[in-house]
This record gives sequence, C-alpha cells and structure tokens, in this order.
Amino acid sequence: MMKRTRLLIALVAVVMLIAACGDDDDAAADTNQQIATSARSFAFTPASWTVASGSDVTLTMTNTSDTDHEWVIMKAPIASEDEFTEEGVYWEVEALAGATASDSFTPPAPGTYQILCGLEGHFTAGMVGELIVTG
Repeated sequence: MMKRTRLLIALVAVVMLIAACGDDDDAAADTNQQIATSARSFAFTPASWTVASGSDVTLTMTNTSDTDHEWVIMKAPIASEDEFTEEGVYWEVEALAGATASDSFTPPAPGTYQILCGLEGHFTAGMVGELIVTG
C-alpha cells in the first residue's frame, strides 16, 4: 500500500512539473489578433478596423474583383494620390485579382491610421479606410 501511495505521489509531481513547464508558444498564439477585409473595385469591406497595440495582428484580405488590390497602412494620412510614397508606408499586403492574401504585422503606436490601396488610381477612386489602434 505504501509503495502505491509513493508511486501516485511521484506521478502527480511529474504531471504538475510538466504542466508548469508548458509551451509559451500557445500563449503567444492566443494573443494574435485577427482582422479581415474584402477588397473589390474600389472599396474595402469593412472600411474600419480596431486593434490593440502590443500584440501581432493577422490580416486576411479576400480580393473579390478582377483587379489587384493592396491594403496599406500609411504612417501619416495623405490627401491625394500624388502624395503617396513607399517611404510613407508603415505596412502593406497585396492580394492578386480573385485571390486571398494573409500576413501579420505589429500595430503602430495607438492612434488612427489611414488605410488605402496604393495601386495607381485606387486611392482617387475612393479605396480608403481607417485602422484604429487602441492603447
């Protein structure tokens, strides 16, 4: 009987030790935020997204049109397509016509950021949105 009790105690101790040394990757995966958009000529649906700062965001963009589209986070807003430069881009992903693209980014500092399609003529056609990053 004493042997069985010691074996049970040892088994419980091993299980607790394994649980205490769990894989942190699972915890990190749980903090990844997910957002999605549908891109068509010439709009995003939805056109506004809210994410929290401090953890990665995975964007999935489904392009339902026969034209390529980009989802671009601008460092600072622009008023016209002439102001668009690659240096002004914080992060971007492109989905080819009829395809879905998914990628992750780390949100910028809390604030409201302009989202746009950086392909020629798409901003002018009204393909814009906003990303709200909360603190």
